[in-house]
Amino acid sequence: MPGRLTGETVDAEGKRGYVLTLSTREQHIRREKATSNICTNSGLCSLAFTIHMSLLGEEGLTRLARLNHAKACVLADRLGAIAGVEVITPAFFNEFTLKLSKPAAPIVDALAARGVIAGVPASRLLPHDPAAANLLIVAATETNTDDDFDAFETALKGALS
Repeated sequence: MPGRLTGETVDAEGKRGYVLTLSTREQHIRREKATSNICTNSGLCSLAFTIHMSLLGEEGLTRLARLNHAKACVLADRLGAIAGVEVITPAFFNEFTLKLSKPAAPIVDALAARGVIAGVPASRLLPHDPAAANLLIVAATETNTDDDFDAFETALKGALS
């Protein structure tokens, strides 16, 4: 990623001009004093997100949101039908929490060994709360396919049995 992004515009007299649209502050201070950069992961993620949202536009973002929610509902229904799994989030967008019959962290590890990214054990976020041990936070997005859901469902059934 370059340290500067330059845009083209037109001035008040209709003449073409170039403007510095994005620059890192390091360009304006000595290199040895620099502490951040757009090339860091967080800066790059922010820029990618901004470009993605700009390309989607309002209508595209609305379609994307509906698709994400629909996929999450399908996944929640499928996983909630497994013995030993309860969907405990009554209302959600694309993330929901499952209560498993076993601790979630080892289940996540077992599924990862099978190539399935299962989600985040709530115990990772609440390490001192014993009630979080069996909770698994799951998300679904437009990038998930029916094959992904099949693999998740099959692997979770196997890990819980």
